[in-house]
Amino acid sequence: MHMTRKKNDAGLAHRLVTHIKALGAVAALGTSALAHADPGVHVAFGRDPGHNINKYEIGVNWDSGFAWGNPQGWLVKLQWEAELAEWNARSGTNAQNVTEFGFSPIFRLEKRGGSLVPFLEASVGVRMMSHKATSDEHRSGSLFQFSDMIGVGMAFGPKTAYEAGFRYQHVSNAGIKQPNPGSGFYTGYMRYRF
Repeated sequence: MHMTRKKNDAGLAHRLVTHIKALGAVAALGTSALAHADPGVHVAFGRDPGHNINKYEIGVNWDSGFAWGNPQGWLVKLQWEAELAEWNARSGTNAQNVTEFGFSPIFRLEKRGGSLVPFLEASVGVRMMSHKATSDEHRSGSLFQFSDMIGVGMAFGPKTAYEAGFRYQHVSNAGIKQPNPGSGFYTGYMRYRF
């Protein structure tokens, strides 16, 4: 069992490096399109305690160009986010890791005007999974999933280029096909905005 866990963790590390390279290539291709859009890159760790799953995520986030309000006060922005994550199943019969690719529009309310910029965020996005199950006990009816998210955070540092945040994210297929157990992740992230 101990050797199997080491192999599983080594396989996870290899897949995560491969996914980071793939996301880096996509980010490099999109750099010219994102250059005017305030792009940011984040790393995140999430935990679904109900199903004993760890989630390791990298992502790219950029402003859509739509903003309402006062740029030096309360501001609502629409952002886009693409992410790639690995779900590491920590228990269950026939446990396997799952890769997640997602895209989400994010509505963000921020209080600008100082060196610290607190924000609230919310989103409903789409996800595509590599497998329908993390274990025999946690199996979904489809690879296609929805993601709804709420979060809080703070931008700080020179030009508020650094962000730290916490999100609750629910991932499920919204009942379009049974079974639909869903997963609830508590996620912390760090982002650097270029």
